[in-house]
Order: sequence, then structure tokens, then C-alpha cells
Amino acid sequence: MKYKKILLFSGIALPASVLLRFLQLVFTVDTKTGFFKPEYKETGYYLLILIIVCAAVTAALCFTTHRKPENPPKKSLPLAIVSFLTAVITGVEIFSESFSGTVMHWQTSLLMLARIAAIAFFTVYGISLVSDFKLPPISAAVPVIYFIIKVICVFTSISSLALITDNVLMLAAYCVMLLFFLCFGKLYNGIDREYNFRKLQAAGFASAILCFTQSIPHIVINLLNGNSYQHTSNISNISLLAYGLFTAVFTLVFFSLKNVTV
Repeated sequence: MKYKKILLFSGIALPASVLLRFLQLVFTVDTKTGFFKPEYKETGYYLLILIIVCAAVTAALCFTTHRKPENPPKKSLPLAIVSFLTAVITGVEIFSESFSGTVMHWQTSLLMLARIAAIAFFTVYGISLVSDFKLPPISAAVPVIYFIIKVICVFTSISSLALITDNVLMLAAYCVMLLFFLCFGKLYNGIDREYNFRKLQAAGFASAILCFTQSIPHIVINLLNGNSYQHTSNISNISLLAYGLFTAVFTLVFFSLKNVTV
């Protein structure tokens, strides 16, 4: 499939998923418990399935693309800006994010070290996009390590809690983000060059949909209702929004017409 058609479908799927999530939270979810209201439980599940289908179909379509980027982005001001933003938000998480008591102390310590490394990576990566500084390819493994530990901590934290829609979507977003950065790391280290670009595009668009779908409605509803919906932390959703912006911008820049051969 032509990249323009994939881009058009992604551009429709993303706002559609965000709208479905808004409808789900406003009409089918009990804001006090995070569970579906008994009378709208079936509708709530249907909306959740539709959100997942939007992300899954977008990812599947990306595997039909024939667009082959020649090189990773070398200069890009928009990508540099979102990279700096990602570093800042990741830094704020150090002081704001908390987990349930099921997460062990050594896990949070590892996450802290990985987060500091991620802050440094996204800062230096942003600098490399607006200067002649070249980032060592092996450093692209840093966000992979960070998200491996992040997924473990988040899963451990919610394993003893109810799998309400917030937890499901957040964990799904982190897992797809991990796949994206795995492809990102392969790209900068020249691994699996023949097929990695399709996986990268699929994970990039799908993670952006999941991140935006979980974060934007949550942030807006709390702004309008004075933080009355607190089944996931505000900083976690702001972080998802920042990383969703990063994956979206990177994918758009990487697959831009000037960077590819068809």
C-alpha cells in the first residue's frame, strides 16, 4: 500500500480512537472506581475493542508499505524539540511517579538509573539533530533498556490491582513503545535493514495512537473536573503524551519523501 494511504488511515484512526476513549470515559466508566458502569459494561468493552482494532489495523497496514528510508534522520528541528521535551518529562517523572507496594525496591532503583540514562540520551539525541555531533549507535539501546524495566515495573504494580481500561491501555502503550524503540535501536545499529523499516513504521504509528488515546482524554477530563479521575497518575499520562509525540514525529520525519526511495 502507498505510504500516503497509510498516513491517511493513521490520521483518521488516531482522532477516532481518542474520541472513542472520550466517549468511553464520559458515558461508560465510573470515575470513582474506574470500572464500567453495570448498565454500560458491554458498550464499554465494545469501545475498548474498537480502540485496539484501530491501532492493530494501522500497524497491519504498515507492513504493506514499500517506502524504504535510506538513512536515519540527520537534521530535524521538530524532532529535536520533541526529543528535548521527552527528556524534560522523563526527568519530571523522577519526582512524581509512584508505584504500588508490590514493586520491589531494587526494581525502582533500576528504573531510576535507566530513567537518568534515558534523560541523557534524549537530550544528546536532540542536540545531534541540530548540530554536527554524532551519537554513538550503541546508545540507541538506552531507551530499549528503559522501557524493558518500565514495563516490568508497571506490570508488577498493576498485577495486584484491577485491570481497568486505564491499566490495560497504559500497559499496551508501554509494550508497543518498547517494540518501537527496539526497531529504533536496530535502525541506528544497521540491524535487520531489509525489513526493520516496516516494523518501525507499524510500531511508530500504533504506539502514537495508544499513547494519545490513553493520555489526552485523561488529561482533559482531569483539567475540566479538578483531578477527579485519578486511576492513573497525571505524570504518567503526560509522559505517554510526550513519548507519543516523539514516536509520531520520528516516524513522520523518517518516512518523509526526502528521506526515502520507493
